[in-house]
Amino acid sequence: MPTHRERSLIISYLAMRRLIGILGILLPFIVVLGGLTDGEPYLQGSISGYYYTHMRDLLVGILSGVALFLLSYRGYEAIDDIVANLSGVFALGMVFFPTAMYSGSVVKVGVFLIADNASEKVHLAFGTLFFVALSYNSLFLFTRRHPGVMGREKRRRNVIYRACGIVMLLSILCIALYTLFLRGTSIGEMNPVLIFESIALLAFGVSWLVKGHTLFKDR
Repeated sequence: MPTHRERSLIISYLAMRRLIGILGILLPFIVVLGGLTDGEPYLQGSISGYYYTHMRDLLVGILSGVALFLLSYRGYEAIDDIVANLSGVFALGMVFFPTAMYSGSVVKVGVFLIADNASEKVHLAFGTLFFVALSYNSLFLFTRRHPGVMGREKRRRNVIYRACGIVMLLSILCIALYTLFLRGTSIGEMNPVLIFESIALLAFGVSWLVKGHTLFKDR
């Protein structure tokens, strides 16, 4: 039987996983719906584009919160810590290097005040690495099990973990294909980057919520 201290630590880690998941799910809803309350409401081309709206503080705050939780997360093995910590660093990288402003002229942005077109490239790199690390977490780390027979609930959770990991990877692939080959076409009017970023964040959030035993927890 676990001691009172061990039970408290287990509850704390479950709560942290749930909070990470909740923040991931809420982020697109908060910035998009909040952005519609601006003077002349319209959708940004991406979640990151809300950095240049009145939703900047919430965007930066939520991303920073996710990053800090990931940096403080401790898993069962060293690889869990490494992947979570890297994910946190990548999230902070997106905060420090915002996307381009697309104002028609070069503008210095971010913590380090670099040209926005250069900052965008760094931002995209960190964003890609962020979701790749989270996908790895869902596909290969969350699906592991303790020695013994795998129970029905664990099998169900693994299905969700794998589905979320695949959805995140496919979303990143779709964003990359659009950015490389379809930017500037009529497809841009559908805000594909915003859509696929939101889908990836939802998958990330669901994966961590399930990891926090919100769904299909062992009896």
